[in-house]
Amino acid sequence: MQLYAVIVPPPGVVQGALEAAGDLLPPAPAVPEQPSRRLLDRLLARRPVEPPATPVVAVVPAAPESVFVRLAKFGNVTATDAEGLARALDAVAGTWRAPVLRVSGVRVAEAHPFEVTAQLDGDVDALREIYRNINEVARLQRFFLDRRSFRSELPLGSLDLEDGAAAPDGIAGREAPHEGARWSPSHVTLLRTSFTAGRTFAEVARVELAHGAEEAGALTGA
Repeated sequence: MQLYAVIVPPPGVVQGALEAAGDLLPPAPAVPEQPSRRLLDRLLARRPVEPPATPVVAVVPAAPESVFVRLAKFGNVTATDAEGLARALDAVAGTWRAPVLRVSGVRVAEAHPFEVTAQLDGDVDALREIYRNINEVARLQRFFLDRRSFRSELPLGSLDLEDGAAAPDGIAGREAPHEGARWSPSHVTLLRTSFTAGRTFAEVARVELAHGAEEAGALTGA
């Protein structure tokens, strides 16, 4: 199985970011005013060429179990190896400070499939430190490490273009601000992925983080 170390956000954080993603989409085309029947009869002989319709664009949300901050990705591992990694992380993660985060904006990728992501702000340095610590523990456990896996963002979904139409001008790379609620994860989650019936994720273990007064008033990650 493929194994990931992730941080799962509260559902309300994801829902707020998805609602903000609506600001990335172009406005719906105006419905032209229909002329009166008498005027329409006079124009039948010279009907103007209709302009091409603006393609309909929508955000297709990602599966809820796949919306997380990806901290680390490991190669194919056995269940025994995953359990050993969980024990090793649990022995030290209690000293790692839990960050306080929030979504600061949403954006569309520059190219197809035009993935939509929520950008994280706040204590991103502490989040990056957790990433480094996980990689160090995994290295000592002789795991394969993919050091390009860390992203301080949440994958929200992708754009759906009607009938495979080209993306409207200006939508690729578009960004929209969003001041989301403050939230703080209580733990790091180890997930395994399966491709037996599409890509699915299942929890293997939870590793508790340290907490302090700075988390007061912040939502708690799932």
